[in-house]
Amino acid sequence: MTFPLALVAGRLEPGDLSRYSTLFTKTVFDFFPLDAVQLFPLPPDDENPGLPEELAEAIAGLRATGQPVVDAEQQRLLVPVWSSEELCGVMVGHGGDANLFGMPPVWLDEQSHLISREFYVLKQSCQDSVTGLLNGFHLQAELESLLWHELTDQGDQAASLALLEVYPRSRDADRSLQYIVRAGCYLDSLLGEEQLLHHLGAGIFGLLIYGVGVDEARDLGDDLLRRLKREDFASAHLGITAVVPHDPAGEGVVEELFNQAWRALGTARKRGPFGLCAHATEADVASYPLKKTPEFIFKKLSRQWRGRDRFTLVLVSMDQEPSSNHFSKRVRSVVGQDVPLFLMSQQEAFIFLDNADQAQAEAWLAGFRAKMEAIGGSTFSMGVATYPYHNFKKSEIPVNCRKALVHTAFFGPDSTTFFDPVSLNISGDVYFNEGDLARAVLEYRRGLALDPVNLNLLNSLGVASVQLNRAKAARGYFEKALALAPDDFMALFNLAFVCLNANRRDEALSLLERALAVDGDHSDLLQHLGILYYQQGQFAKAHDLLARCAELVGAKDHPGGEQTTVARWLGRVHEALGDEAKAMGCYQQAVSGNPRDAGSLSRLGRLYALAGQGDDIALSLCRQAVKIDGAKAEYWFRLGWLYGRLNDFENAVAALDECLRLARRHPEAALLLGRAHGALGATALARKYYQKALRLAPERADVQAELAALD
Repeated sequence: MTFPLALVAGRLEPGDLSRYSTLFTKTVFDFFPLDAVQLFPLPPDDENPGLPEELAEAIAGLRATGQPVVDAEQQRLLVPVWSSEELCGVMVGHGGDANLFGMPPVWLDEQSHLISREFYVLKQSCQDSVTGLLNGFHLQAELESLLWHELTDQGDQAASLALLEVYPRSRDADRSLQYIVRAGCYLDSLLGEEQLLHHLGAGIFGLLIYGVGVDEARDLGDDLLRRLKREDFASAHLGITAVVPHDPAGEGVVEELFNQAWRALGTARKRGPFGLCAHATEADVASYPLKKTPEFIFKKLSRQWRGRDRFTLVLVSMDQEPSSNHFSKRVRSVVGQDVPLFLMSQQEAFIFLDNADQAQAEAWLAGFRAKMEAIGGSTFSMGVATYPYHNFKKSEIPVNCRKALVHTAFFGPDSTTFFDPVSLNISGDVYFNEGDLARAVLEYRRGLALDPVNLNLLNSLGVASVQLNRAKAARGYFEKALALAPDDFMALFNLAFVCLNANRRDEALSLLERALAVDGDHSDLLQHLGILYYQQGQFAKAHDLLARCAELVGAKDHPGGEQTTVARWLGRVHEALGDEAKAMGCYQQAVSGNPRDAGSLSRLGRLYALAGQGDDIALSLCRQAVKIDGAKAEYWFRLGWLYGRLNDFENAVAALDECLRLARRHPEAALLLGRAHGALGATALARKYYQKALRLAPERADVQAELAALD
């Protein structure tokens, strides 16, 4: 076993100039009195790394001499950024103090090395020792920078802050750390390079999502939670808050944002094993689609329906924001004195129709709408609920009106909707989207009680049940949906994952193949079916699907980490088919998208060694893999195999011992251990491991021959 914490972040890399640009830019301003600063990475193998045309010549000169370039006429300064003695980037300064452009070259050169040293120290301070991801110090700096600037091109919400909890329940620190590292690697791969993931400690990950409001962040969070569930993480919770452009007048703004996200995360924990919650402002509460009826109105309504056996309640809402009291006056004048009216605002009111069933209510509402339109003015929509209706209590009728009103939004303005099972499906979706899965399930169940053959409700209940770890219930709902519609894509797709989690791979394969016949361009389906084909040894089929998936995700404007994931699995398929050159290309793409993809690093190291592309590079890659994730036996096996190939038998023994500790029935590891001990002259140990290899794989003639050769 190796020490699991990475206490040193490593040397400064060209990509770090983008990754740490906020803190690095602040550092430059501490050294130079400039008006503006730009940082450009200079990869050694890229002659023209997307540089502005007007800088290309000056940077070429800087690369050739390694010295700062001063352009006094343009008030521009180019200073090299160093990683030890290697050039890794350039800082371009504009304007500022005119005296700066007359400073001696020796002084500028000294400053460039001092700045580079500061960059290196900052990088060390920004790395989390457990996961190798960015840490809370970096996230705080990014938040502070964002809050100081008005981002007018991104509307009134500059970003969203998300705290994601993937809490390990383990017997010891080693297993806890492995669990957190696995979560970090997976999330980093999924999010891709554009989203900077931070680990704040104890399995709490922080994500600052630029240009995205809370609603979009919820959608992203819901997708992340579903994917974590599919990856067999026991639970995960997400808390979100909006980050708006703000010029802090005092201290504590960043801390309050963290507090808001943390409180939301606390609520998410109460919403099930994969709960989600967004911090709600007063404005959010006021505009909440399923907001509660004001207490004073509810009491008035209660007095109205007391002793009544039948009635209809109508929630009238103006479609536009009110600018005057004209709408409420219209409603009052049309309703008259005989029909009870309960005004809640200049935009909304309840109308109580005593002893009216649905048919009578429809007739009355038609007359009401005609009279309102005759007067003229803003359009309005109505959500209507009757009593008695199924087993709903009188006290539930006002909220049923609200759910019906939310339902009307699907028909556009100037609509009327009576509360029905679809209303419950929609209200369930509202709760589901905000992460309250338990309440969503209650809504879906009540809708299904009214309409037992509703496909949408069955699928919605199935998906929510999966997220609540109720696999048996989820399976039942999806099977009912397929009994009604054998080609229903969502039921086929989701039931397949229920089967995969239950290790029923053949059934899952059949379901995904049926889903593929319904929709052959669903990238998520192509990816998972391709992976399943690979795991079952059907490599040609796996290649076709994953290659098609790579085309689809590559065509997206914001593919995120999907390209990285698909590249990883496509690499494995190419490797299995014997096309090692293409496999290497795929693994290189995967590692480029996620430098902490331990599996791709390990496999790439092995292929580099086999292709003769540098044993040192191969060894470095295999070592990185076990350092990132030391819980995988195969990573230790490849490292041990490589040490043996390099005749470093002592290190080979150490790595292969760890492999066998993690996977006791690994015949290849036992065989290589026998060879390593034999090379070290430990004949007794060599015999022991050869015999173990034979017990695990008695048909291996080569093992028998090597064992016989010891005698």
